Amino acid sequence: MNKKKSSKSGAVIDIGSHTLKMRVAQFKKGEIADIDRLEYPLHLGHEVFHEGKISFESLRELSKALQGYSELLEGYGVDQVRVVATTALREAQNRAYVVDLLKIQNDMTVQVLEDDQEKTLIYSEMIRFLHQKEDEKEGNALLTYIGTGSIGIAVYDGTNVVYSQSIPIGSLKLRDVLYTAGDEPENYHVVIEEYLDAVMERIDKSLHGIKISRLVFTGSDINLIARVLGVQPESGCYTLHTAQVRSLYETVSPLSPEKISFRYEISEEEGDILYSALAIYSRLLRFSGAEYILLPMVDLWDGIMRHMLVPKSVDAYRQHICGSAIACAEAVAAKYGCPKSHSDTVRRFALKIFDKTKAIHGLSNQHRIILELAAILHDCGHYVNTKLHTRSSFDLVKNFDIYGMTKLNMLLIAYVASYNEFNVPALKEMRFSDLDEQQKISVSKLVAIFRLANSLDKSQKQKLPDIKVRMEHNRFLVTGETNEDMHLEKWAFAQCAPFFKEVFGIDPELTIRLPMI
Repeated sequence: MNKKKSSKSGAVIDIGSHTLKMRVAQFKKGEIADIDRLEYPLHLGHEVFHEGKISFESLRELSKALQGYSELLEGYGVDQVRVVATTALREAQNRAYVVDLLKIQNDMTVQVLEDDQEKTLIYSEMIRFLHQKEDEKEGNALLTYIGTGSIGIAVYDGTNVVYSQSIPIGSLKLRDVLYTAGDEPENYHVVIEEYLDAVMERIDKSLHGIKISRLVFTGSDINLIARVLGVQPESGCYTLHTAQVRSLYETVSPLSPEKISFRYEISEEEGDILYSALAIYSRLLRFSGAEYILLPMVDLWDGIMRHMLVPKSVDAYRQHICGSAIACAEAVAAKYGCPKSHSDTVRRFALKIFDKTKAIHGLSNQHRIILELAAILHDCGHYVNTKLHTRSSFDLVKNFDIYGMTKLNMLLIAYVASYNEFNVPALKEMRFSDLDEQQKISVSKLVAIFRLANSLDKSQKQKLPDIKVRMEHNRFLVTGETNEDMHLEKWAFAQCAPFFKEVFGIDPELTIRLPMI
């Protein structure tokens, strides 16, 4: 092993539901090469899924294992280390205490990834695999990550992810949560199958007729399934025939974990997980008539390691998230009957105002995508209630599953999308209670920009083909050309101008000119 210190080396420690993993790698000759990989069995998932908390006994065991990893890292001379945690720690009621104790006892800052962050990193590696494989087949690919604690489903159209959904149940959690629902093994299987049928039926409806031509799965159980089927990987990927999966599921579904264990020479726990994973796989096959399933051997730490060792990959990743988030939002907006021509106009005007006022708003590119998504989704509330559509928009948008967006992102988008010319945010209002002071200020700035942009197409008739904006001393000048009657838009703009001035300290002015002949 090469233990020579290198600025291009790094380590990722992943605190999972049933294993503690560490990968040490270096960037060499344009490739990420492994130096070492370690796994330590833990049962955090069992505790959290049953009791809701991580016990102090398990915490002590975790801390001791992390200390061993730290000592190894000193030998490798690695100076870039990231420690991440997923479902088990994310759902633990005492997560804050655990993270704090690991910081004190192990001097490790644990980043508890949100579900969307975890899944997006994995999907990006799956997409990267498809590009490397030069899979030029036409049609949508169903990307599915089947973890021990959750399942992620996404549809990739070859350019962007156009659909994203997360299910808070995985192969291990499925067994732990539902096991008590059946007193006998056969009842347990019935409970599992009926639960999955109900979940997958809702996913099928939400896919809204999207045709799936390719199946690409990954997750913690692919090695187990491939081992049982006797399939070997080629170029970092298993290829399974769907008939193999169906046949194996039909064989194991009536068996108890003990019998599965005996038949396939695996542990009893693996036998239980094998059944749960195959039950999930078999239902995912219903979404497509594809004959094969691709199972690339990619993991969460692949994306994290790539961003650590290849900094330029971060920009490409962010572009991927932005493009796919917009594609997902547009698909959701269409489902809820939002007028695309109006949202496109508001979105275009809002971004132009945002870009021209950078000197006074001081917001980041992340805020820009929040503004853009709010413009796309702001009319969703009309689907529920036209009279209270802004409130309905807020309630809907904050719960949408938009690719790459965290819960906080969606909350901010919901706030921005829920204001029009009749209402403005107040920093002390109760509905802002979930945000800190800086977040409230950022939302207020985005709302000021969004309301101004929205007012310019109040009639939703796209009377202004374009606008010009510029700052001049203490004035913000918006100019447009049209032959159309703009009285409604001028009124709406005047309603929105005072709040823009309150937030930014400058007066917005609208000038409408007739086109030159």
